[in-house]
Amino acid sequence: MSGAVRLLLVLLALGTLVAIATAPASAAQYTNVAGLEPWSAESNYMSLAGYLRWMTFREQGVWLSMPEAQRIVAQQQMEAE
Repeated sequence: MSGAVRLLLVLLALGTLVAIATAPASAAQYTNVAGLEPWSAESNYMSLAGYLRWMTFREQGVWLSMPEAQRIVAQQQMEAE
């Protein structure tokens, strides 16, 4: 196998791994914040998206982006209705 083909295969494999690792997850994989009151003691005086980001970092060691956290909070709230 030539070096160029080998390099192409390695890059393709890395691209696939990155795509899998960064795929958005369902709201069920995160702390459910739908029943919490934003800006209160129960949400550590944070918005619900901010509290979800903080809890996800504590539990999984990963920071969610604010738009992703807002999407998850909205999904959790829709599921709670």
